[in-house]
Amino acid sequence: HRVPVYGSCMRRFEGFTMIEMLFVIVIIGIGMSIAVPSFQGMLQRNRLATQANDLTMAINLARSEASRLGKVVSLQAAGAILGNEFGGGYCIVVGTPGNCANTVVRSFPALQGTATLAGVDDAPNSGDWDSPRTSIQFNGRGGLSGTSNQVRYLDLCLDGQLGRRIQLALIGRPKVWREAEPGDPTPPSVQPDC
Repeated sequence: HRVPVYGSCMRRFEGFTMIEMLFVIVIIGIGMSIAVPSFQGMLQRNRLATQANDLTMAINLARSEASRLGKVVSLQAAGAILGNEFGGGYCIVVGTPGNCANTVVRSFPALQGTATLAGVDDAPNSGDWDSPRTSIQFNGRGGLSGTSNQVRYLDLCLDGQLGRRIQLALIGRPKVWREAEPGDPTPPSVQPDC
């Protein structure tokens, strides 16, 4: 018959030591310090792309309404500030330029964050969009109206991101150009001035 020796039968407790827990917390902290800035950059890039898509949709809606009604429809800046004419919001109105209180087809809110949306007088490329650049008109066929046969440009910019230049051809069709990265072969006329 054996008698147990109490010193040799100690129970072992399962769990983590304080050093192991601190090690895990440090690893999580390092991972977060790497991931958070990348995630914020991704959110800003997505915001810029969404704003460019919203503007393109608004332009196409204005062209469509002009064709449907057979008369001039305008994309009108709501809260124009020099250098950020369309950044304060914009609307689609029936008729020549006015304000967003006239016959409004649809309104679009101001851009969020530090984004700006400016009309560009592209003088180096024979542009003639005189200030104030607060309205773009489309004729009954959906093309640009009253522009002396000139292409229109809008620059969408967001601090720390590659900007976008929205080009409106004479037929009214929009095209979005991304700001070129160093070494990209892109014509200067479609580079945003951000």
